[in-house]
Amino acid sequence: MNILGIHDGHTATACLLCDGRVVGMISEERLNRVKNQGGMPVRSIQWLLETAGLSRDSIDLAAFAGFVQPITDTGFYDGGRHRYFSQLASFLPSGLMSCGFLRKACVSAAKKKRERFLRKRTHQLPGTGKTPDVLLVEHHTAHACAAYFASGFHLLPEESLIITADGSGDGACCGISRAFGSRIELLGTVPSYHSPGILYSRVTQFLGMKPLEHEYKVMGLAPYVSEKAKKAAYDILKGYYSLSEDGLSFVNRSHSWGNSTLKRLQKDLFLVRFDSIASALQQLFEELYRRFILNWVCKTGIRRVVLGGGVFMNVKLNGILANEQDIEHLYILPSCSDESTAFGAACWAHMQHTARTSAETTIQPLDHLYLGYRVTEDEALEALAQYREWICFRRVEDIEKETARLLAEGNIVARVQGRMEWGARALGNRSILASPQDLKAVRRINAAIKRRDFWMPFAPSILWERKDDYLVDKGKADTSHMMIACETTAQARREMIAALHPSDLTCRPQVVRREANPRYHGLLKYFESITGIGGVLNTSFNLHGEPIVMTAEDALHTLVRSDLDYLTIEDYLVWRSSRTI
Repeated sequence: MNILGIHDGHTATACLLCDGRVVGMISEERLNRVKNQGGMPVRSIQWLLETAGLSRDSIDLAAFAGFVQPITDTGFYDGGRHRYFSQLASFLPSGLMSCGFLRKACVSAAKKKRERFLRKRTHQLPGTGKTPDVLLVEHHTAHACAAYFASGFHLLPEESLIITADGSGDGACCGISRAFGSRIELLGTVPSYHSPGILYSRVTQFLGMKPLEHEYKVMGLAPYVSEKAKKAAYDILKGYYSLSEDGLSFVNRSHSWGNSTLKRLQKDLFLVRFDSIASALQQLFEELYRRFILNWVCKTGIRRVVLGGGVFMNVKLNGILANEQDIEHLYILPSCSDESTAFGAACWAHMQHTARTSAETTIQPLDHLYLGYRVTEDEALEALAQYREWICFRRVEDIEKETARLLAEGNIVARVQGRMEWGARALGNRSILASPQDLKAVRRINAAIKRRDFWMPFAPSILWERKDDYLVDKGKADTSHMMIACETTAQARREMIAALHPSDLTCRPQVVRREANPRYHGLLKYFESITGIGGVLNTSFNLHGEPIVMTAEDALHTLVRSDLDYLTIEDYLVWRSSRTI
């Protein structure tokens, strides 16, 4: 059974699931170089088919995440008459959004229109031959399936509690389910009108940043403010949202929605410092979701918890949850924003197929995220030849050893190796690396390479064998994907200061196991043998505002336009010549 999972909204993504195994997953932005590209991921689908050696005739089902047509003016959609359908919650009156019956009726009507819309247009999918059947998967169901089946908990003889949370999807901001084996039972939802996630995005917008993209900047800014300094902003914001009386839902007490929330923020927070607002918002966000999740744990008695949806890209919240005694096991889906719903939609379609046919094919967990594009030898040589006027290069017998030596000498080195990571985090294969002791490297990376906001921290890649030297980690959650903010040890503050948050000295680590990425693990071991330090500073390989690099040409384009010292592409070491582009 070959299933295409498709998310055609913000950060459009495609996933190919063959007999329950992910053979590839990629976001459209990596291929067309437009960050967070929305619309039908045509290039991604084409790449998946070509990489797997499949034709469109081989695809049995195209599973789309979401009942409501997403907003987009590009690619598959023509904007115009379909835009009013998009992001239903943004256009409906607040009274209707808080009424469950009317909300469900509107979402149902939107689903029917979306089905007709997609069935008329699936002939535009790459390839020739038959058009695959189309299945729509409810937004939070897709989030839940993605997180649950990625975790591997479906292979265990125990129940799991699945909680999904984001700003809004198909009229809801949260979904709560219990799961056992391949069965997922929905316990409840929270309407989008009561979404703290939307408040977070509106405050991001109020602070002059880009909503649905720069929320992480607000989170990064929050620790710089003292308790006293943020009190005034917190006292205002805590009146906007609270938990319901039973503690199992949220209540929007501001009675504002959409643009009216922005107008109220402008009035209520006039002349309040921007960093105090960020800190107050983060505190309220942590309090609300922590209590909400723990209340559901208490109600169900299930202590194995799975989390998905864009809310859980907030690593500070995740760090708090990872230390809760009432949670016995915690799994947070890596890159759990809407791009993950492509995988979730494919999983749901797989489960529907197996239920109908009595097939016994099991969905395989996501053991790693290296699911994207690999640079071939021929491509590397062709790209190097194209840039020969501006670069020098040589082939190196042991590129990991050479990279470790350059890092130990204080150089900043970008790395393109193996299959590209899927998702928002660079996990070593498309990364910029530096010594974690070198604070000068932080300034250089910020000023001349990444051009990012000065308050934002970097992250460390740490050897699995050395994690206890650097992290205060209770071991109930996976720390392999930079999804959890961890407290750090005194040794980390001596040896990895450049990779920690400058204010609170936490970090969001990538703990690297040998079996997950042998070559990257080997590089870290070489660096340890030279310096005694069991990790490096790791940030994504891209210029500010651009997607993470994918191809050799992308990498060389970035090298010659930045202040990188070196670049490695597979086994080639590259550096700029004296000539500028």
